[in-house]
Amino acid sequence: MELTILKIYPRSKVQKTQMPALTSTTATTLEQLQHQLESLHAQLAQQQQRLAELEAINRNLEDAARVKDDLLATIGHELRTPLNAMLSLVHILEEQLESALTERQRESFRVIESSGQHLLELINDILDLSKLQAGKIRLKIETVEVEPLCAETLTIIRQLAEQKGLRITVQRDERVNAIQTDRLRIKQILVNLLSNAVKFTPEGGAIGIEIIGLPEREQARFIVWDTGVGIAEQDLPLLFKPFVQIENELSQQNTGSGLGLALSQRLARQHGGDILVESKPGVGSRFILELPWRPSEGSTMAATVAEETSIQAPAVQRRRLILLAEDNEANIYALSEYLSMYGVPVIVARTGPEALELAMKERPGLILMDINLPRLDGLEVIRRLRAIEQFIDLPIVVITALSGDNERVRQAGASHLLNKPIDLAELDRLLDHYFAQP
Repeated sequence: MELTILKIYPRSKVQKTQMPALTSTTATTLEQLQHQLESLHAQLAQQQQRLAELEAINRNLEDAARVKDDLLATIGHELRTPLNAMLSLVHILEEQLESALTERQRESFRVIESSGQHLLELINDILDLSKLQAGKIRLKIETVEVEPLCAETLTIIRQLAEQKGLRITVQRDERVNAIQTDRLRIKQILVNLLSNAVKFTPEGGAIGIEIIGLPEREQARFIVWDTGVGIAEQDLPLLFKPFVQIENELSQQNTGSGLGLALSQRLARQHGGDILVESKPGVGSRFILELPWRPSEGSTMAATVAEETSIQAPAVQRRRLILLAEDNEANIYALSEYLSMYGVPVIVARTGPEALELAMKERPGLILMDINLPRLDGLEVIRRLRAIEQFIDLPIVVITALSGDNERVRQAGASHLLNKPIDLAELDRLLDHYFAQP
């Protein structure tokens, strides 16, 4: 048997590495780092608290902005509703008393109408500016023919210009046939600019529009010029500030809110354009409206919203009866008086449910429908009537003091829209169409 002898060697000694003791310098450094870390944590906590406070402030501001917008919309409606009654009654009285009025009395009527229209413009400008600031104005971009647009715009200011003996000139680059824009808003801008040109041009002067196409910049320019009093260079930066009016020799003779140019410039910028100004005292001014444009835009003309308000020929003989759905007594009185002059009987509904009931019971030939009716709003009344076969083709004219209702009115099924104060000439046109004697 073989034995295996194991030789045991002595264990090698393990050398242990000792950690050096912390020096006072190292300990101080660690304490400083710890202190800095605690300070950063405290700062972070403060920033988080501040962020929470700012978020709360932002929510409060958003709530306040919504309340302000709702308040302005309500105020606008409440102001325009009695204004509508006042202007309508002035028109009625002027027609009724035409042959008996003296020249001084006619001038009084003109002052009342002019003051009422000025108040209406002020209300509309304030509401539009508020909506722009809140980002609530949505543009309806469509192909708009330039020549008819300018003609419509000049029609609005032509009478005032002729009263002052102003010469009106229009020059158009033949390449600029049409532009992609919001028709109503661009018309609003041009009317503002032309109205100012008329106001601040002395008698015997000249105003005009010049349209220029700049294909290389993909831009069209509408230049509204005048030979008026002009604007000093130091006053130019103030022109587009809200509620600011430049003092000049004609400013005392012309009332204004100082909102027109501010609103016009913001609308132009919302289109992706701008309004610039060149002026020299005693020589005149040039306001340049720049808009995006490509030459190809003039090739075709798209359908416009105006078609929604075009009058279709009545398919059936309608009953000579008008249902007036309105809850404001002043407007009820004014419209009833005016319609009585036309010789068509009127029945009145003061609430939404009453309007539904009278429409189904009396079968009127036309309905004048206010939107803000108690218990059931006017648009819902229209929807319910349109769901009934015999009311599908009934002419329904919406009357409202609120701006920007066109799309809602169209979707509800209304035939026409009249804004308050009502354009009585337009109302006459509708009455003539639907109730003209055969």
